[in-house]
Amino acid sequence: MSRAPALEDAVAEAVAECRRRLPRDASATWVQLFVSGDAYGDDDVRQAGAKVRALFGSSPALIGGVVRACVGGEGQTTEGVSITAASMPGAHATTFRATVGALPALDARTWTTLAKSSANGDTVGAVVLAEASFSDVDDVLQRLHVVMPNSVVLGGVVDQGCVMFVDDDAYTEGAVGMLLRGDFELDTHIAHGARPVGPVMSLTHAQGGAVLELDDSPAHPLLLETLEALPEQSKSMPVMLGIGAHGAEAGGPFICRDILSVGESGGVEVASVELEEGAPVQLHVRDAAWATERAKEVLKRCVTSAKIEDLSSENSVGALIFACGHTNRMHASNFREHLPNVPLGGAYVRGEFGPLVSGGASSVLSHTSTIGIFRKRANAR
Repeated sequence: MSRAPALEDAVAEAVAECRRRLPRDASATWVQLFVSGDAYGDDDVRQAGAKVRALFGSSPALIGGVVRACVGGEGQTTEGVSITAASMPGAHATTFRATVGALPALDARTWTTLAKSSANGDTVGAVVLAEASFSDVDDVLQRLHVVMPNSVVLGGVVDQGCVMFVDDDAYTEGAVGMLLRGDFELDTHIAHGARPVGPVMSLTHAQGGAVLELDDSPAHPLLLETLEALPEQSKSMPVMLGIGAHGAEAGGPFICRDILSVGESGGVEVASVELEEGAPVQLHVRDAAWATERAKEVLKRCVTSAKIEDLSSENSVGALIFACGHTNRMHASNFREHLPNVPLGGAYVRGEFGPLVSGGASSVLSHTSTIGIFRKRANAR
């Protein structure tokens, strides 16, 4: 990470540190670049990806963007640059851009290879970034999972109009991504920031982005009744609506969404989410104390996931984090306390991508921290 006031200097400083820490004579397989703050000029920012690839010399696959805050090195910053580089011999990285909900435009041979990856014993991991106005992002995530059922997609939503990097190019619309295939292991862990409260209900009628009926009753009066029954402490917390994730059981997990408005018919409009009649629904409140305790449990699972016998030594493990810009910004620091020698890079974003159900497709999440643990497979070929 670098906080140098000139973007060219910040990029050069961060690349030099990455190259110093990579294995001797190793080239970078892929690179993640994040820029935060408004101290850098637009033209310089748009050229940042190309400059990073040129400095690495091997033209690695590159993805990234302008974010609310970035994580790298030994900390995080709202004014600076973070670069994460990985050397993964034998792994293949493919970048793409998506402007509609269909599969990204890659050649048929590449898609065939990716689709056969699990049968061949390979893992497919994806990092995807989408601009906030790109309404088809859920479709892209779903389609990627259909083609590659065992894949894991991480990433997040950047603010509207923000630059996104893919290789030497820069865009401000749609989504960009990187598909990584190879002989490695990838686990995901999600720390939730909202606590479920009240009963689990069934979504019995929806239209567009509005929840009209729950348990065959008008949604808004029923939710008000549920709120009134909550303890006083919970009533004072920001309220969200949790919608059952794809493949979720009646008790969750849930994709939490802000409640935007209430219609005259008693319907409740929620922030963008795919509404399926019959899905479980439950109110959630943003509870900082509860989220902190849950995060501790998640970080313990991260330690187990890393499979490191000696936490004090260097190892072949790395991690990415994508966290809500409005949630607890201690998660990156807490991760380093639990796993001090595991490199961590990432960003604080508007929304996060991750699979809430094991083996399920990733969804656009809210008020979470999504952590991906990359490690060398024990019996790597």
